[in-house]
Amino acid sequence: MIQSSAAQMRTSPNPSVDADSAPSSTEEPRMRVRVPATSANLGPGFDSMGLALNLFNTVELRLNQEFCVTIHGESAQLLPTDRSNVIVRSIDLILERSGTLQVPPNWALHLDNQVPVASGLGSSATAIVSGLMLGNALLQHFDPARAYRENKLLAMAVELEGHPDNVTPAMLGGAWLSVTESTGPRSFPLPLPERLRFAIAVPNFPLRTEDARRVLPTHVPLADAAANSAQAARLVLALSQDNLEWLKGSFRDYLHEKYRQNLIPGFEAVRKSALRAGALTLTLSGAGPSLLAWCDSNQTATQAADAMTLAWRENNIECVTFVSRPSHPHPEVEFLGIPRPPVLD
Repeated sequence: MIQSSAAQMRTSPNPSVDADSAPSSTEEPRMRVRVPATSANLGPGFDSMGLALNLFNTVELRLNQEFCVTIHGESAQLLPTDRSNVIVRSIDLILERSGTLQVPPNWALHLDNQVPVASGLGSSATAIVSGLMLGNALLQHFDPARAYRENKLLAMAVELEGHPDNVTPAMLGGAWLSVTESTGPRSFPLPLPERLRFAIAVPNFPLRTEDARRVLPTHVPLADAAANSAQAARLVLALSQDNLEWLKGSFRDYLHEKYRQNLIPGFEAVRKSALRAGALTLTLSGAGPSLLAWCDSNQTATQAADAMTLAWRENNIECVTFVSRPSHPHPEVEFLGIPRPPVLD
């Protein structure tokens, strides 16, 4: 169940990504979706909190073409271009589960990636979500009676990813607190102050989620669990009251960061450099190795990004840094060169 007004799959009546997006009678029939990068955990919100960033992977499905996958941009040489590609697998899964016999198999994918792989910025979530949304768009166009509502898509995404913290903001935009109940995932929107900015530092080494999970203990001390509950409440309170100053000082995580930071050379030096540059706090983005410096202005975020770059270079590690704000828009599938299907009631 999604606790928001967006309770159904939506499509964009006015595509706005490119100037050539307006449908025409001669335009190649295609569907396109742009899904944001995400940062999960947000410090103490382990496997339950996440937010969308204004960094995107764009996937275009082109109809009436022989199957192929072409990839441009980030990690293009690392990703498979056959049916093992996560986006293709997600499309195949939703079509198989729907039982449709109406969707033709002759379609091709073109990926334009901005989100690096194995960086802690939700690249797998963008793939799962874009695949499910495009698969559902195929159903909407060719077999609308079998199309899924958004809450079902989100449940499928959680099933494929294994936890809701990345896929929920990837599918819905904004920031979310997610829990998994007996009836499925349930998500609650988190407020995001307008002035919130992030300096994101992505070092030039990958960290697989499996490796980052492997270092976590199976049990934690009761004192750590209690402290983490307090810090998670502190984060929600700071966001809801628009008082980012409350994130300064001893704000931290007790469940995963102190174990994972040992996998990231220079972690402590980079953290201290961001704080000296004016960042409010710093969190590990997802499982890492990207680090997220929380700031209250573009200027501070730019200063923090520069400081983080220098700190990692002093540890003989190159990195890419950029300033980002939360991404609020709800990702939508654009129907180009084909009629837009009606919105489900």
